[in-house]
Amino acid sequence: MRESLTTRTLKGAAWIGGASVAGLVLRVISVAVLARLLTPHEYGVFAAALIAMDFATMIYGMGLAPTLVQRKEVRSDHVATAFFSAIVMAVLAGVGIWYAAPLIAEVLQVPELTQILKVLAWLTPLGAFSVLSEALLARHMLVKKVAVRPLFSFTISTFLVAIPMAWYGFGYWSLVAMQAADVIVSAVTLGLAARTLLVRPSFSRRAFSELWRLSLGFTLNQPFVYLSQNADRFIIGRVLGTATLGIYTRASFVATQATTLFGNIARLSVFPAMARVQDDKERLRSALLKAFSVLALLTLPVSAFCVIFSEEIVDLLLGPKWHTAVVPFAILSGVLYFSLAWRSCATLFQALGHPTWVTGVLICRAGALIAGIWWAAPHGLTAICVVVAVVMALMLGIMLVIVKHAIDLPLRRVARAHFQPLVATAAASGLCLAVRALLPELPGPALVILTLLLLLSSSVAFVFFNQERILGFDGALTLHRPQKGKR
Repeated sequence: MRESLTTRTLKGAAWIGGASVAGLVLRVISVAVLARLLTPHEYGVFAAALIAMDFATMIYGMGLAPTLVQRKEVRSDHVATAFFSAIVMAVLAGVGIWYAAPLIAEVLQVPELTQILKVLAWLTPLGAFSVLSEALLARHMLVKKVAVRPLFSFTISTFLVAIPMAWYGFGYWSLVAMQAADVIVSAVTLGLAARTLLVRPSFSRRAFSELWRLSLGFTLNQPFVYLSQNADRFIIGRVLGTATLGIYTRASFVATQATTLFGNIARLSVFPAMARVQDDKERLRSALLKAFSVLALLTLPVSAFCVIFSEEIVDLLLGPKWHTAVVPFAILSGVLYFSLAWRSCATLFQALGHPTWVTGVLICRAGALIAGIWWAAPHGLTAICVVVAVVMALMLGIMLVIVKHAIDLPLRRVARAHFQPLVATAAASGLCLAVRALLPELPGPALVILTLLLLLSSSVAFVFFNQERILGFDGALTLHRPQKGKR
């Protein structure tokens, strides 16, 4: 019997989520090691390099990857034209980064960027190839083939490249080598996974005109997405220096990793599923409400845990030289849900084929971040983090209003979807505070690990006994369905 779309989506999300959780564990280990081998300045230099490389990614992306997923009909000439166009733009972006490297280094006031960007510029064609290969796999919902590949590339690039180089004193070059290895291994593995779907790159004017009509909407959003994602890092690096930028990137570690994890699930599983039912508003409403409920249930207790044990977590993960990251870490971790729920709404509009509906929100978000962070910069990193948190909350509110009108989703249904997660968060907060009060003499690492184990065990029990209410009947049935062998 053919699996339902809900079942396929949940299985895909489970594969990506499982691989991402495993990757998160490895990232926590790698951060704990690298933070003790590298300085905040070295992390700041690498973060500044990523600002420039994200700009190159915006240029060669051209909205072609989401277009291949969202478009109802995709022919081989569409695929060939998309790869040809993206790779050509990636080469041009790489050349631009190479020649503009000295200017970028001067603008960001990071002299080390000149040589770093000339190395990373060579990777842009491989990045374009990876993004489109992943999109093809997502379109065909071959999520299992995508799920473990980031884990494989991260393990090689971090544990076989970055950590040994950092140990031998290569400083920020160890992070640059890590990025290069990750891009190369990802391109190879994704290419092998999508080999049956790939065609020889070529250009068709007809196919390009058909793709461009939809990809233009995605493309118009990219500059504002880029600004909203990089404004904070640019201003911090420019005004407060690379050391503060390094502290900021480590303080946002939990938020960044959670956003990456959910972004993978949304891009590779939820977005393709929503795109297939884009004309059924009731199914879209149900999918979005489930996404809100599950996200809140997963992130709100985590945020409470991170806020209550912020000092112990920073000391455990980063070490004593990163103590200035404690308050920023607590603030950014505390508003994690706002960022992920915002992305859920954006995924909905991508699936509807109307990415321009959120262009105004993206413009407001970018403008608010730039103005707010620039104003807060003289007051220090904590003030900047408060501005980021406030802007995230406001933008989610605006997005919910747009969603209400787009798919006729009453806000009271959105509120009801958050009732159980809020109860679970209150219980988790009480548990954290109780453990902290009853075991004040317990060392910080042991306190964090004990509380985390208690939270995980209670969360698993809660989801098990409430899975139908959280995931719906079809999703709960999927968890209990026995695996059948092939006939």
